[in-house]
Amino acid sequence: MTSGTRIIQILALGFALLLPSFSYAQPKDECPKRLGIVINDRLSNYIATILSGIYEDLGCPIELIDLPGRRGFVAFNNGRIDGELFRLPVGAAHYTKPYVRSDIPLIAVTSSLWGMPGSKLHSDDTIGYTIGIAWQEDYLNKNMLRKSGHNDVDDIIQHYNSGTFDRFLAEDSTIDLMITEGAFAKDRIPVKIELLEDGPLYHFLAAEFAPFMERFSKYLHEKRPFDQSEMM
Repeated sequence: MTSGTRIIQILALGFALLLPSFSYAQPKDECPKRLGIVINDRLSNYIATILSGIYEDLGCPIELIDLPGRRGFVAFNNGRIDGELFRLPVGAAHYTKPYVRSDIPLIAVTSSLWGMPGSKLHSDDTIGYTIGIAWQEDYLNKNMLRKSGHNDVDDIIQHYNSGTFDRFLAEDSTIDLMITEGAFAKDRIPVKIELLEDGPLYHFLAAEFAPFMERFSKYLHEKRPFDQSEMM
């Protein structure tokens, strides 16, 4: 065996050993580029931090587009964005173009009607909610309840603390965190009145990004990035 041949074999072996570290790499032309994210939502910000890191690992840096909840459907359907950070499976019914979703959920969440201790479940009193969040608007409209719309959960809490209303709708882990942080007035710390939503959140992309979604799902299966993180 010549020395030249031996050098080539050594180089080939070295390259083969490096291949596993590139197993998640994705050609740039197959990368999603723009994802919708709900404006000023703590859960979205938490997931976005982890998801952005995953996309970087896959060789696909992304741009996050701030959108109110329902506008995400419109932006996806008209091609303004390539996918959405997350949705409950029921939300996909609003998509009018083909899509794919992650094989496993990012996380599971619960959402509830919250209120002052002693608040009644059935009442004509006003309920605070976040404008554009589909499940909240559907719940209020279905039950024909008086409502007070706000841009984000921080605005809801501000008005709740000031006594504008005594009940509001929100994702549970966000409120649990805000209670821990002392965001509520001491005499108005809320309690859960009724569990309204309980389900998994999946990552959604347009169908043309199916090859990338396969890589993304493989990453979730193998790395379990959300199992290792805590919501901040």
